[in-house]
Amino acid sequence: MFKYVFINGELVVEHKARISVKDRGFLYSDGLYETLRGFKGNLFMLDAHVQRLFHSLKVLKYNILFDEEYLKNAVNKTVKKNNLSACDSYIKIIVTRGIYNGDFHFSSSLRPSLIIIAEKLKPYPQEDYIEGINIISSSIKRQSVGRSLYSHKLINYFENIFAKDEGHSSGAQEAIFLTRDHLVLEGASSNIFFIKRGAVYTPPVTQNILPGVTREVAINICRENMIRIREKKVHYRDIISADEVFKTSSVAGIVPVKKIDWFVIGRNIPGNITLRLMELYEDKINSSDEKSNMESQEG
Repeated sequence: MFKYVFINGELVVEHKARISVKDRGFLYSDGLYETLRGFKGNLFMLDAHVQRLFHSLKVLKYNILFDEEYLKNAVNKTVKKNNLSACDSYIKIIVTRGIYNGDFHFSSSLRPSLIIIAEKLKPYPQEDYIEGINIISSSIKRQSVGRSLYSHKLINYFENIFAKDEGHSSGAQEAIFLTRDHLVLEGASSNIFFIKRGAVYTPPVTQNILPGVTREVAINICRENMIRIREKKVHYRDIISADEVFKTSSVAGIVPVKKIDWFVIGRNIPGNITLRLMELYEDKINSSDEKSNMESQEG
């Protein structure tokens, strides 16, 4: 069965999908992306991902030649064309600034490229959720504040890939970015939370981190269920001495952490609060699926 990719208004067989070698996304990583997960046709938090993308497009001065509804319809068409409505799926939305015309400034003549990839999800190992994962500290040190580009999902992802490889080489599933004074910022592909004395903590978006969609879902779940949650600066010593640590991402969801560098976290994996949040997150997905089904029936 052929796989299809959405490129600039057309669904193209994957092996025939092409972009120009002069596209600024290819030449200069001048582009943005979003990844999200579909649960048997339910594109979880699609609206939030699209809104974040459009916010970045506006802030970074892209010429937006399509609206949010067009993009959401295109995502749904791509999922259906690939026969993914009955299975879990992985969706990636990419927008580049367009074809390089010899100038680096953000010309109003540039026409952005829109690419959507949708394929069957390759699930994370179940033991990650049952036994927890290992995390290492990346050798890359970031500044705590003052670099607003970290709040956007840029396709210039090499720093994150480098950190991911450091983790892989050390037998870990994730790497975290620290500042030189050992403040914790975020994971290479996740946001980081820790739990101490029954309260949940995570770094604030005023620091150089991505405002993760699943991060926000986890925060809202805490607030809705009377679990104390606080956004504050997090020091490395906070997470290595925490009762529980977990990471969040749109594809993996909520994943418990059992070890950071050589420090073992807590006694039970997942910890009680992390396990509860994982269950409440699953409930959120299921309720979103039920709402989606009702809306499709009404439509």
